[in-house]
Amino acid sequence: MQNGFWNIARGSIICLLLASFMIMVPGAQAAGDVTSSVDMKFWGRAIFNTHYDTGAMATDFMSYLNDDETESWNFNPRDTRLGFSAGQTQGNWGFRAVFEMDFYGDNNGNNLIPRMRLGYAEAKHLENGFSLRAGQDWIPVAQQNPGTIDFGVMSWGGNLWWRVPQITARYKPSNIEFLVSAMQHRDSNPQETAEKMPWLLGRIGFSDLLIDGSLIALGGGVRSVSFDGAEGEDSTDYSPYMAALELKIPFGSKGIALNGEVYMGQAVGREFIHYGFDYNPAYPDGAKEIESTGGFASLKVPVSPKVEFNLGAGVDDPKDEDMQGMEVASIRYLKNQTAFLNFKHKITKNFGWGLEYVNFNTTKATGVEGDDTFTTNDLKGQRYTTSVWFVF
Repeated sequence: MQNGFWNIARGSIICLLLASFMIMVPGAQAAGDVTSSVDMKFWGRAIFNTHYDTGAMATDFMSYLNDDETESWNFNPRDTRLGFSAGQTQGNWGFRAVFEMDFYGDNNGNNLIPRMRLGYAEAKHLENGFSLRAGQDWIPVAQQNPGTIDFGVMSWGGNLWWRVPQITARYKPSNIEFLVSAMQHRDSNPQETAEKMPWLLGRIGFSDLLIDGSLIALGGGVRSVSFDGAEGEDSTDYSPYMAALELKIPFGSKGIALNGEVYMGQAVGREFIHYGFDYNPAYPDGAKEIESTGGFASLKVPVSPKVEFNLGAGVDDPKDEDMQGMEVASIRYLKNQTAFLNFKHKITKNFGWGLEYVNFNTTKATGVEGDDTFTTNDLKGQRYTTSVWFVF
């Protein structure tokens, strides 16, 4: 009896699937006649970099030195990218989705795993200058980046940057742009689990205020963080904040331009590619935030439509005293200075090559000298990069 029931049930399901298939086939044939209302764009690049380092870099992209004796040679295609967008217009509103990936992130052996760089949806009013963006995007404050060939764009060297999940509203009625945002990494480890509140950010930018094509912007943010204590102990509260001033100035009509940013704050950490400089729970007078200051400047100098030079320098300087009580081995550095010079040549509109020199001066802590000072070791090293790319 039971077998008979299941046989009838299976037969009914098969008949239903066959009937559905017969109904769907004519629709599928006619689908080719439907014109999509979504506009698609596709872009990407293939790039191959080689790096020769005179010292041990903390990451495979430009960052800071762990020693100045270990030489290495690296073939690196990981900054290859693919992206697309889809958009549509309805009335006075434009809607779109943007997705982009590269091959950084976790890397097991020679398996270069794609990761999401960008992934957001946006609604934008086409007349009044208002837009709302939700998803993973570039951080909405400290927006400037130097003109390096290296993927790292002066990480831990004066440039705050990253791509972080966020909800950001912008309003630009004229040459002034107002921005507010809530930004936070996804919950992927114990620290991020404890950081329950996002960064609350704001920025005001002025275009063409200094000269035509210029930009000056002031942004900042605050956050409230509380780590639960052990059983019977109080929680630990932190008050992160940051402020950044951005500047971009063009010179003449040939494309020469200077850009940069300076920043200050405390507990400015992983959402800004500033890992390791957020909290110090072992501080002698009680847990506290680590203060940091820094900045960079970058100059672009085109010498022809196909050839340009870029040069720049930056510094990141966490407050030494705020790292007292931490294990010396866990302190990434006390100060890190970076300078670069590169050459880029476009052979065609899409194909090009370049050379880059980067100098690092990293001050490492080697021991504790007193209540508020460390013994130090100044590390000096260089990175030499060659690059070949095709963009589309």
